[in-house]
Amino acid sequence: MQLAHIRHRTAVVTGAASGLGAAMARHLAAAGFQVAVTDRNLQQAQALLQQHDFPAGSFAFELDVNQPQHWQQLQQRVAEEWDGLGVLINNAGVAAAGPMQEDPLDNWRWLFDINVFGVAAGCQTFLPMLLQQNNGHIINIASFAALAGAPAMSNYGASKAAVYALSESLYTELAASEVAVSVACPAFIQTALIDSMRAPQDSYRQRASRWMQNSGISADDFAAMVFAAAAQRRFLILTHANTRWLWRLKRWLPAAYYGLLRRNVRQFARRQR
Repeated sequence: MQLAHIRHRTAVVTGAASGLGAAMARHLAAAGFQVAVTDRNLQQAQALLQQHDFPAGSFAFELDVNQPQHWQQLQQRVAEEWDGLGVLINNAGVAAAGPMQEDPLDNWRWLFDINVFGVAAGCQTFLPMLLQQNNGHIINIASFAALAGAPAMSNYGASKAAVYALSESLYTELAASEVAVSVACPAFIQTALIDSMRAPQDSYRQRASRWMQNSGISADDFAAMVFAAAAQRRFLILTHANTRWLWRLKRWLPAAYYGLLRRNVRQFARRQR
């Protein structure tokens, strides 16, 4: 992994104790980056550091992305221990599913607090540092749900669409600087995301688990794809081949795209009768 445009070989990764965050943290470490492995579960973050070969200067840090004081303490530690920040990866997130009429607003608040405000907090915390050094790369982890308009995912899709929109605006906002911005929109990957998933019926978790197992893309595959795209300063990163052609279909032939989705919903409804 060569991120030649990054001067400072340091990185902050949120939600880094497991899943996609852990895979990206390991890839950064293998490329010689000092990594702040941040997570709500400090013990798991520390275990990741101990189990893998992270460069000296890496550290584990307890970070609840909804706690402003955690972000302030993290920023202070980065400023004190490193000479700058190279990469910020806003990865921490949660999932939910279910039809609109069965979806309590508390789930929406929970999703937006973590998936959206957590990303915004990360960007706001470290942008002054990145802009002062006029270098660095922000990578926000969204989901193909942000783009797909998939049924029974309005809550999760809306939260990830907000991450996409936030990233898109930031990408244009920073055009006069040397701070790069990317947003990754993966489809299903085998992780522990469904462990905390909220859904009205267990069948949603079972389907998500099955799609994860059959995705053919691991967390390490995802990390490699993200950094290969980031090395080219690509904004939108689609890691699954089927999502790339679906995204093109939606952009070029939206009526055909939505017709496909709606046809699948009607077929599923008939099978349930």
